[in-house]
Amino acid sequence: WRLHRTKIAMGEDAEKPQPRDGLLRKVAITSLRLLGVLGALYAFLFGLDLMGMAFKALGGKGAGMLFSITDNPIAGLMVGILSTVLVQSSSTSTSIVVGLVGAGQLSVHNAVPIVMGANIGTSVTNTIVSMAHVGERLELERAFSGATVHDMFNMLSVITLLPIEVLVDAIQGQGGPIYWLSMTLTNALVGSGNQEISFTSPTKVIVNPLVAQFLHPNKNVIKALSLEPQPMSCESCSGREYCIGDSVMMNWKHINEAAVEELQHCDPGIATGCGEESSCIMDANRFFTDHVEEADIIHAGFLKGLGDTGGGIVALLLSLLVICMSLFCMVKLLHSLILGRAKAIILKATNMNDYLAMAVGGILTFIVQSSSVVTSALTPLCGIGVLPVHKMLPMTLGANIGTTFTALLAALAVPTHDSLQIAFCHLLFNILGIIVWFPLPPMRRIVVNAAKMLGFYASYWRLVPLLYILVMFLAVPGLCLAISVLYGASLAAGIVCSVLGL
Repeated sequence: WRLHRTKIAMGEDAEKPQPRDGLLRKVAITSLRLLGVLGALYAFLFGLDLMGMAFKALGGKGAGMLFSITDNPIAGLMVGILSTVLVQSSSTSTSIVVGLVGAGQLSVHNAVPIVMGANIGTSVTNTIVSMAHVGERLELERAFSGATVHDMFNMLSVITLLPIEVLVDAIQGQGGPIYWLSMTLTNALVGSGNQEISFTSPTKVIVNPLVAQFLHPNKNVIKALSLEPQPMSCESCSGREYCIGDSVMMNWKHINEAAVEELQHCDPGIATGCGEESSCIMDANRFFTDHVEEADIIHAGFLKGLGDTGGGIVALLLSLLVICMSLFCMVKLLHSLILGRAKAIILKATNMNDYLAMAVGGILTFIVQSSSVVTSALTPLCGIGVLPVHKMLPMTLGANIGTTFTALLAALAVPTHDSLQIAFCHLLFNILGIIVWFPLPPMRRIVVNAAKMLGFYASYWRLVPLLYILVMFLAVPGLCLAISVLYGASLAAGIVCSVLGL
């Protein structure tokens, strides 16, 4: 009997997997899951980039034309929101603003509200990403809270700082605190760093080649639309003469260099009225109409044949499908990876100092040159409960700071006093917003609790995220912009529409 039991025990031991085999199996499974996460992350970044390109194709012309109606702070703020939502990139909209200011077609104090609006508009991307968790009530609550903490900070900062800027501007006549602080910094820096500075985002290098196979929008057309030429006014002018800045001419050459070479220059006597940094061109409005207004945004990729609208819609639907599928895979794989000790390690890492977390968010955003990518990548971590909302806030604020360096690099590449100043305005707006809403715990709780409240409502009514996006990023800015334009046309019509809107 004892011998029989010994044989059975030996047989059972032989059937049991060896510890080494079990360890190798765990390592192999974990490695495959990590590779799956990386693959899903690549697909996610591809989807985000494709969605941004699709929005540029669909709304690029509208975004470029929006910048022509920025004669009051409310209009400027709404233009900043709408233009950034249309192109899905605050870097693109702020670079257009920097170009307009550098070309002298937009004053710095009129550009400040646009920059504030761009901060609000850029947060729509991670809000869209949070909707991928709509299948799980608790995950949707956490993800939507983590996404909207970005919105709440930006909106509260605008509510706090824009009235002060407008009030001081009305009293003083030139600008508010942000304007004067940025001017001080610019005056200290002008004259140094005149060499060109360029930086390529590594995520763009990885993802763009694949996205370009689908569609590649011509950003030069979008920028050119915001720089419509104005005829010269002089006694000897016939109405066909236009002063075109050197930066505008460079932009036109990128669109159609052969057509630019054929442009006729004005007589030397008239051309002197344009200054040293501009050229006097005959019938420049024809070039603008034929090669800018009539140009297609999509100029490469197999979706080019569908046109801007058709190609943009197909790319948008495809990008949303890729984003949803990649997020689904990423969340499932992350769920399996964070069980046990891995979860404890990640949770310990999220307990880092808030200011260190802010620095990490800023560095990551500077590297990838997109706050939308960073905050959108963090949103699923909020959804699965790894990253708490109160830790999402400092990383989001760091991302806000990091994205301002793109505008600074763009301004330093072609340094002018005003372009540097508006880039500093973008940086100072975020820094002052952080000073107001982050260091004191009671102020910080206002931002976090507002986001948590939105997440709570979203968990019970699944349409809340969609309605929130449509109302806060499209309906309200569009209505406010329309009313502000009406005020410029007719005070009575503006008042009536304001009362009806309220």
